[in-house]
Amino acid sequence: MEAKNRILLVEDSKISIMHLMQILKDDYDLVVANNGTTAIEMAKEYKPDLILLDIIMPELDGYETLELLKVNTKTRDIPVVFISSLDEESDEERGLSLGAADYITKPFSPVIVKLRVLMQMRISNQLKAIQRLSMMDPLINIPNRKFFDRRMNEEWERAYRNSTSIGLMLVEIDKFKEYNDLHGYKQGDAALVSTANLVTGCLNRPGDLAARWSGKSFAVLMPETDMSGVENVSERVRKAAEKNAICNPAGEETFVTVNIGACVGQPASKNALDKFTSYADAALRQAKKNGRNRIVIYQPTEESGE
Repeated sequence: MEAKNRILLVEDSKISIMHLMQILKDDYDLVVANNGTTAIEMAKEYKPDLILLDIIMPELDGYETLELLKVNTKTRDIPVVFISSLDEESDEERGLSLGAADYITKPFSPVIVKLRVLMQMRISNQLKAIQRLSMMDPLINIPNRKFFDRRMNEEWERAYRNSTSIGLMLVEIDKFKEYNDLHGYKQGDAALVSTANLVTGCLNRPGDLAARWSGKSFAVLMPETDMSGVENVSERVRKAAEKNAICNPAGEETFVTVNIGACVGQPASKNALDKFTSYADAALRQAKKNGRNRIVIYQPTEESGE
């Protein structure tokens, strides 16, 4: 069953909340906040697809709430529709100028609310679909470097806040140019797809992520992972690649091996991610120097990046 889109209702009137829930409950997953401050925190936590935001609220009104949502990187892209008894053109103009996607005046018609929400959901879902496509590698159907970098930054900041360790693996197909030259580019593509599936299949935890790093290499992000965890996954990938048969059009089995460079550590600075990544890259270069089908794991002597 397809998951419903989520809407955050922000309204201090219990009657209005009940009315909106009655209109929307059958089609959407609804969460409720009764003030602007709570709404901002819930938007960060629940990541709704749309926010319906009342303007007249105590302490933090709708305009101020929207401004704070728009300056936060976690919430700025969530579309916001104002719902308000303020029906002057200047009120609507102010809301739209602050970045609201639409404006619904009270007392609202159930039909109008449904149609306005449906229109915003269609736009939101289309934009998300486009974004998902832009974040996927079209050949091997796993996340691309752009998506990986975004997730890596998020997990790095989380590890820094929570004082937890994080692991990074770089997996590179050995002598890929020679394989391409010998078997042809179509078979080279088949090797990339097969290896990508293999790497992804070696990850057991939902939070781990494999992505395409460059032409012949893949990156694996492992939040909350210690040295033994990185070692286990690295060896699992290396052994699986070693035994992975990639059939050519004639039905003949071909094989590739991989070199793996990895790094594990606990962030000591928000700004040390580039340095941490360079450790994994250095480990990969060392693995290649050591020969084919090798693993090198670098563990910083000081906490990562410092």
